[in-house]
Amino acid sequence: MPRLDTFHVVLRTGEAGPGGVPQYTINGFPLDFDEQKGGTGPGETLEATGHPQSFPHTLILSGPESGDWEILGGEIRYQCDGEESYTIRLGAVTLDDRADLNLWYARPPKVFDV
Repeated sequence: MPRLDTFHVVLRTGEAGPGGVPQYTINGFPLDFDEQKGGTGPGETLEATGHPQSFPHTLILSGPESGDWEILGGEIRYQCDGEESYTIRLGAVTLDDRADLNLWYARPPKVFDV
């Protein structure tokens, strides 16, 4: 498992959003994002960057304490120690106080012809 230096999240909110900027949780420890712009209110887009400098067994974004957060989609760009960066795309999902969003996706294996 590579050490995660930095990850950059872009999330587009639909008609329901909690407002504010959420925390992320890595290996059970909640942290604030190091950089952020935008928000999670209805129609807003959140761009946030974390620099965990850690080996992520789990990396999640918790749903709002009350109400729903309709995420239309987004993407996450990862920079791991000694590797090229890679990006994954997220589909639509609705979070609430019982739902978390998994933010950790290991690099897909390289595909080659044999």
